[in-house]
Amino acid sequence: MKIVRLFFYLLLVFLVVYLFAANADQSVDLQFFGREYLGVGLYWVVTGSFGLGFLIALGLMGLREVRQRREVGRLRRHNDRINQELAELRALPLQDLASPTSTKDD
Repeated sequence: MKIVRLFFYLLLVFLVVYLFAANADQSVDLQFFGREYLGVGLYWVVTGSFGLGFLIALGLMGLREVRQRREVGRLRRHNDRINQELAELRALPLQDLASPTSTKDD
């Protein structure tokens, strides 16, 4: 399985390198936050877009991870309280389980 994954990654790298090499002479004009950038290489636009997307995804993933860890901690504390209560209930002395004797008032 590792060989297939490695082959996939190598194929992806070669495709990206081919894309950049084929479009190395391409340039675009950008308007970004009210400023104009003329003649920016397509390579830089694609790389910057990828990097920005990666950072946004990484930040969102980090927020989700923090929320999930907080939830796991809350559930563990709740589980500990329940286990402690169960242990206390098991330690209680058993009461007389026999049915109470009925007294006849005749």
